[in-house]
Amino acid sequence: MSKNLIVSLLRLGFLGLSGALLVVALSPPMQRWLDRHGFIPNQYGYGDLYNMSNLPEFKETDISANGDLTEADKPAKHYPDVDLYTLGDSFTNIDTSFYAGNRNFHRWVGNRIPLEVTLDTTKTNILVVQIIERVLQERMYSPEYESMFINGGFVPMGTAKPVLKQAEEAPKPWLLARFGEEINQRIEFLLFNGPLFVRFKEAKAELLFRLFGRTAGTAASKDKKHLFYQVEVDTTSTYSSFRSITNQRLDTLVNNLNTLRRHYLKMGFKEVYLCLVPNKVTILDPTYGVYNHQIERLEANPRLELPIISTIDTLRQHPDWYHLGDGHWNKKGKKFWLREVNKVAASWSGKKTQGSEVRLH
Repeated sequence: MSKNLIVSLLRLGFLGLSGALLVVALSPPMQRWLDRHGFIPNQYGYGDLYNMSNLPEFKETDISANGDLTEADKPAKHYPDVDLYTLGDSFTNIDTSFYAGNRNFHRWVGNRIPLEVTLDTTKTNILVVQIIERVLQERMYSPEYESMFINGGFVPMGTAKPVLKQAEEAPKPWLLARFGEEINQRIEFLLFNGPLFVRFKEAKAELLFRLFGRTAGTAASKDKKHLFYQVEVDTTSTYSSFRSITNQRLDTLVNNLNTLRRHYLKMGFKEVYLCLVPNKVTILDPTYGVYNHQIERLEANPRLELPIISTIDTLRQHPDWYHLGDGHWNKKGKKFWLREVNKVAASWSGKKTQGSEVRLH
């Protein structure tokens, strides 16, 4: 075989591989299919904190087994006179079949697109709002809370406002208009997250961690046994468990939460419960800094009108309910959440009274 032919074949092979890589990078559905069948690595297959840090000791290889609920976790009893609605973030993005209401509805606040519903007036309609500690200040302090939790939550059928189009920008090439900067991110991930490259990334991350205590995009606990999101410990960030919060600022949160409750009561819900989920660092390393006690201060505020589903004291007794390589709770934490919410459904079954003064702890 001549040298020119070998060069030509190598060029064709390189062009073929480059073309295939580009096609996969431009097609999220194809990436998901290849991921499901094990042909390409799953970016978050070992947890989001591992994905950011690449530290092998936090590589949770059994994250699915630790995180996935099973049929056995579904409630043994459903309450035919209670319809249960949940509004929350990624901590509670759980299949509604795991809830014990007659009908169960969930809305994830991250997308800000409302879910149109028709409340069954023959049932007791209960709403549970869940918020993770790190976004309380960002989402509930400013008027943004209305767009996320009211206009982007549950709305009566036929009342959803059309999504406003953003101001027109200068035309972009077709590929950039569709994918923008994600093209580079997708290609980079496909190239550098295979088994060979990951080993080099892990070795580098381990060296920096051991020599200098540095972790990319994350923060390690004082005993080096846990990872947290960097923003959870950064006192300059509103996401932090250790950023000082004034009473005046908390009063604004209480006012906005009360407005949220009154809105949904007016819509026809019997009660609106609040569940505040603590940051991972709040539970696993509360002495990392000067803890601001945001959750306890809100839950104890006498002006707060929402009944509370409190989690912080129980979670302090069960730090293992959080993932090793991820910032979220595992299936033990999920099952705890489901037990508490399904208790609410049980407490309303058979009741015809308006409102509730009960605070769950």
